[in-house]
Amino acid sequence: MKIDRSFIKKHLPALKECVNNASREIINIYNSNNFGEISKSDGSPLTIADQKANEVIICNLKDISPDIPIVSEETFDKPSLNEIKSLYWLVDPLDGTREFINKTDEFTVNIALIYDKKAVFGIVASPVKEKIWHGSIFDDNQREESSPDCLRLVISKSHKSINDEAFLEFLDDRNVKYQIIEKGSSLKLCGLADNDADIYPRFGPTSEWDIAAAHAVLASYGGSVISIPDETELSYSKKSSILNSYFIAFRNNEIKSEYLPLLRDFFKKLV
Repeated sequence: MKIDRSFIKKHLPALKECVNNASREIINIYNSNNFGEISKSDGSPLTIADQKANEVIICNLKDISPDIPIVSEETFDKPSLNEIKSLYWLVDPLDGTREFINKTDEFTVNIALIYDKKAVFGIVASPVKEKIWHGSIFDDNQREESSPDCLRLVISKSHKSINDEAFLEFLDDRNVKYQIIEKGSSLKLCGLADNDADIYPRFGPTSEWDIAAAHAVLASYGGSVISIPDETELSYSKKSSILNSYFIAFRNNEIKSEYLPLLRDFFKKLV
């Protein structure tokens, strides 16, 4: 199967309908206030909305591309890591479940197409905002590159860590001017794609399905997600773990070129 611009163009309308269908299921439950919340084995929350959205997405993706396997957060088990193919859909049916439960509106539906360890396409939907982002490595949406006088730093609304506090102290010590923007779910990476923020440092645990779709969107606008400490573009399909390394995302290459060398000393201190 050839994965190229024409493949994406052919299936994009159906993929938009897929995330819209999932969004409708999520909003129905969101408005009902009957979430049916339970805790998964790793302590993270699970709701009826996660399950309903997952059912819709799996069904739709099987109709769109019966030959492409699907890896979803809600049906994944660790032994299946060794069965992951070079081409597959990677799904987080409801990213930001805590934001959903806390009624902050900042949760998303995420579908990525992974090929040869890269997120080659991604589509993200905000059920509350009724907005869809999509992008692929075949797009050329790059904006004029610039580096800001005051760095717009987007961080997690629900998952702050001691590393985040240390990072801000590091910037203060080097007289870097910054503005903090808090967002939930994959809206952080989408904020970079929208030019609403400049960098997104993540020095805590995330899984591949949390960021793959928005990673592809950001890449289509000239941004990047850099793995720490090796400073290469974040990759997928790891056989050892579904967890990502720490990473830092940049809105464009100029910002990456300016700030990545400065941040290397901080990377050495991460815990």
